[in-house]
Amino acid sequence: MRLIFVRHGVAEGHFNIDQDKDFLRELTAEGIAELKKTFKTFKKVQKRIDVIFTSPLARGVQTAELLWEDYTDANLEMMADLDILDDPSHLVEYISFLPNDGTYAFVGHDPHLTRAIANILSLHPEHDFLNLKKGGICVLQGGMWEGFTLELLMSPKALKSIRS
Repeated sequence: MRLIFVRHGVAEGHFNIDQDKDFLRELTAEGIAELKKTFKTFKKVQKRIDVIFTSPLARGVQTAELLWEDYTDANLEMMADLDILDDPSHLVEYISFLPNDGTYAFVGHDPHLTRAIANILSLHPEHDFLNLKKGGICVLQGGMWEGFTLELLMSPKALKSIRS
């Protein structure tokens, strides 16, 4: 099983306590442009994705759609377990039921994604062991019963340096 975690790109404004307003925040033009470049670079090392799961928030959906442009054979599915307000353990439980031979991408938000990653790697989820920057990618390889290996953790800054 290969798990790819993608934090949404740069979005307009900042987190808003008003859930309806925060739900609708979209990617900026700069965020879109950077994600397109990032995903083209990532495609060089990750040839296939079976399913792209996305948060229902606008910026998550937009990020997932941009990823899907490079992986058109993948299924694209909205997932409530990727909502920023959902408990990350729900996402981990869902992952535990996925077929072991698949490659799955999860597009969402921080700290939700990093807490799910910590849970999968058996790290304490409340410690800041990693910071997944906007547009960053984390790849885990393994299985729920065998354990996972952290294969890739790339910040947008590192991805830019690879493109240069």
